[in-house]
Amino acid sequence: MMRSEGGFFARTLSILAIVLVSGTAASPEIAASNPVIEIAFQSSAPYYEPPVAVVPMDTPIRWINATASHHSVRHDACIDEQPCPFQSIAIPPDSSFVVAPLPPGRYAYHCELHPIMRGTLLIVEPSSMHANRERPD
Repeated sequence: MMRSEGGFFARTLSILAIVLVSGTAASPEIAASNPVIEIAFQSSAPYYEPPVAVVPMDTPIRWINATASHHSVRHDACIDEQPCPFQSIAIPPDSSFVVAPLPPGRYAYHCELHPIMRGTLLIVEPSSMHANRERPD
């Protein structure tokens, strides 16, 4: 009987960990009306794919960990005494972290566990994305 209680306890902890890793989840209404931009953790350079993600304003962002290691996502400003727009706990393999839409701007981030892993979000207004696509080369 102790064995089944231990199994129940382990499953409960696993579910709790997955819920905690989900991060600042976007509301169902936001997720339904906007696509989610996905960024994948990589085991080698560039470590985040894409390394620079151009994201339309009002779009949630999801980091997916398909590697065999734990990783994290931490905005560089979280190190200083500046506002911290997003920061995850250690994201286990086969899990993800979602951030609700961010205001326009440049957001440099890194993995706390592996500081060599660096990425950038460029949150843009939709009109500026169309202007960049229509600009002749």
